[in-house]
Parts: sequence; C-alpha cells; structure tokens
Amino acid sequence: MKITLEKTEFSTQLKTKLANTKWALIHMLFGIRYHLSVLLNLPLKKQVEWLPPPIMPPIYWTSIDQVKYQSSLDYPPRGRWCHTDDWDVNMIYELPSIFEKIPKDSKKWDVHQTIRKMFLHKKKYSKTPQYKRMIYKVNQGDPNPPQGCDTHDAVKSYFKELKKAYKSMKKKGYLTQAQQGKPSVEEIRLHVTRNGELCLGTGGNHRIRMAELLGIDNIPFLLRGIHSKWVIKLCERTGLPPHKAIESWINQNFSRLKYIDQPLTTLTK
Repeated sequence: MKITLEKTEFSTQLKTKLANTKWALIHMLFGIRYHLSVLLNLPLKKQVEWLPPPIMPPIYWTSIDQVKYQSSLDYPPRGRWCHTDDWDVNMIYELPSIFEKIPKDSKKWDVHQTIRKMFLHKKKYSKTPQYKRMIYKVNQGDPNPPQGCDTHDAVKSYFKELKKAYKSMKKKGYLTQAQQGKPSVEEIRLHVTRNGELCLGTGGNHRIRMAELLGIDNIPFLLRGIHSKWVIKLCERTGLPPHKAIESWINQNFSRLKYIDQPLTTLTK
C-alpha cells in the first residue's frame, strides 16, 4: 500500500512539473518576440498584441465579490496574454450568487444548480442537472464529453472528486493548486474586460461557487486573459510599456497573500 501511494505521489509531482515547465518554455519564446517589439519601439497596439503571460505566472488572490461576470471564453492566441475581440461585449453574463435561484436558461445554470443541489440542499449528485447531462453525453457516444468523462464510471468518479474537494475546502479552507500538489496553471482562470473588470472563464466554475457557499471571501486565481484595450489604457495612463503597466495595475489591486481588502481599480476609478 505504501509503495502504491509513493508511486501515485511521484506521478502527480511529475505531471505538475511537466505542466509548469511546458507553460514556461512556450511563453519564454514568445517573450523574446515581445521584448524585441518594445526595444524597437513598435506601435503600442503591436506591443500589446504580442504581450505574453509571465513565464511562471504568479497566483494572486481576490475577493469573490470582485468577480462580477462569467463566460465560456476561448483563451487568447497561443503565447499571448491579450484578447482583441469583443468577447466582453457579446459573451459575458453577470455571475449570480450561489444563494440565488436562477432561471434554467441562465449561463452555466447546470453548474450553478448542481452545486446548490449537492451542497446547499444535500441532494445526491445523481439528481443534479450536470450529472444527467454528462450521463446523456456518454450514452450518446459524444467524442468530446464534458470533463472528459466518457464512461458511467468516469462520471461517478468525477462527482466523487467534487464531493472530496468540497469537504477539503470546508475543513482546510481554500488551498491553492500548488498546495494540493497540482499545476498552478490549473488555478481558477479569470479574464479582464476592456474596463478592468474581472470575468470568470472556463476554469473554476465549481470552485468559486463552493467557496462562496462555505463563506470563503477570497480565492486564488490565474490571470488567463486581458482585453488589449485595457492594457492600452493603462499604458496611456502610466506612460509605461505594456508589461510594466499591467504588472503595476495587478500589484496595486491584487495580493500574493491570502487576505486582501481593497477595491478594484477599474476604468471609472
């Protein structure tokens, strides 16, 4: 039993290191291109377009009530940090409180209702809309099933892990992915709109709702995408190059520590 546990831990550590190393190598190469654009004083719009995420992206903390929106977003093009389209005009929706009952046609209703049923109303996961949808996709032979669960057993295992995560959060508080031995790039993924507001993306929809349900105020996050117009505004406001302007804004508004107490600086502040 001990040998099996040691093998599992080693496998998890190896996967974590590989994921983090892959991220670093990809963004290191794109970083060279960006810094050349700054050195050559290319137009600001081009510098922002080529701005890459940090080589080893830091994890920051923010209060849940600062995350105003949610969406199912594509990530920026590989090696870039900035969105250039109108996703924050056409594709975002308000993020409701987990204590609020929402209409069935609401964005991410199945996730919202599943967390409410399982952990607020103490219902079996087999009674939740997400479970039913996942089982339906398995039965239909969907080549891209939700959460990658392509068998009934895989779906059951997924929900057992969800229950395990909730119990851990309730007992230990909110642990970062690194504290759990997982890659930091799997942290809750947030995006920034053209007005400097936070939007929940495709990673962390269950976690942020479970945290709110448990009365946890602050969550760790990975800044996965930023609207290019927000970065340009920061550059014009500060006179700094893109990477310095966004770094300054992040450091002013978010904390590397778990507890924070400051309003978010947006376009109107």
